[in-house]
Amino acid sequence: MADITRKDVERLVKRRSPIKEVNITALNLDKLNFEGAIFTKCKFTGSTFNGSDFAFSHFEECLIDDCEMYGSHMQESSFIKCDLSKSDLRDCILIEVNFRQSIMNSIDFSGSFIKDSVLLNVRGDLCDFSFTSLSAANLCGAKMHVCDFSACRSVDLNAADADFTGSEFIGAHLDSSQLQGTILNFCNFS
Repeated sequence: MADITRKDVERLVKRRSPIKEVNITALNLDKLNFEGAIFTKCKFTGSTFNGSDFAFSHFEECLIDDCEMYGSHMQESSFIKCDLSKSDLRDCILIEVNFRQSIMNSIDFSGSFIKDSVLLNVRGDLCDFSFTSLSAANLCGAKMHVCDFSACRSVDLNAADADFTGSEFIGAHLDSSQLQGTILNFCNFS
């Protein structure tokens, strides 16, 4: 059960008040404007954010697992050291988003547009990036095992020293991508 209500979250976000160590589980936060919000060590497990605007928001060390964020817009947002496992980010627009050192097990980014975003040292297994546009994204040092990158369009992707062991790249376009030192064991490029 959440410690605060949707109205409380809206009020705090509008005031640009930092929100720390608050339980915000299982709340319907659909179509909420999170612009400029600051969350630290908060728990959002099972909450929905469908169609929400996360422009210029900052989440650090938050548990955002098993959440629905379908069709959300994120621009210049940060999700630093967050756990987004089992979350649904299908058909999202992510521009200049920072996911540095986040955990992304079984996350679904399918059909999303990801541009100029940072996924440095992220960890994730069984992620779905199918039909995603990964333009100028930085996945250096990422460990993304057994992930689906089928029909992914990646232009200027930087994935140096990443590990994509067991991942699918069927029909993927990796135009002008940098993969120096990347581990591609048991990957399917057919």
